[in-house]
Amino acid sequence: MKQITLYVYQTIDGCAARADKQVDDAVLKADCLLLDEETYLDVFMNHLGWPLTEKETFVVAQADCNLTEKQNVQFITGDAVAELSRMKAAGDGAMVAYGEGIAAVLLNSGLADEIVVITLPEITGGDEKALPGTVKDGAAWVVRSCKVLDGEKVRTVYGRV
Repeated sequence: MKQITLYVYQTIDGCAARADKQVDDAVLKADCLLLDEETYLDVFMNHLGWPLTEKETFVVAQADCNLTEKQNVQFITGDAVAELSRMKAAGDGAMVAYGEGIAAVLLNSGLADEIVVITLPEITGGDEKALPGTVKDGAAWVVRSCKVLDGEKVRTVYGRV
């Protein structure tokens, strides 16, 4: 069974923050990347094209809005939970997920095996949090590791009990 690791970037006050090289390194080591539609479009616009040319990417979206038809990007527009469950059960390996929408899908369906939280030493303010749309599911999570990165960011890995 494949392991799904969700990456979350947040500020000290829990607001969403932009991913950095930590998620890039994880994606390079993983079998594939899972994104939601908004994150896919954000990555595309910030790089003026698709930067992950050699990595298989799956995008959970309402409709196929593929701007990267020549790249290895596939859209999941039907029953995302069923398709992600099928992918997870198909063999061994690792899948990396990033984005608010995919986080809600994975956490609300119990498909995430691990959550890596990178906390940046900033206070953003406001009401937007890093994981909106998730519901309390009663799952037990434990801290597997905690490390200070670059002398300022904190990387915390939570694993499902």
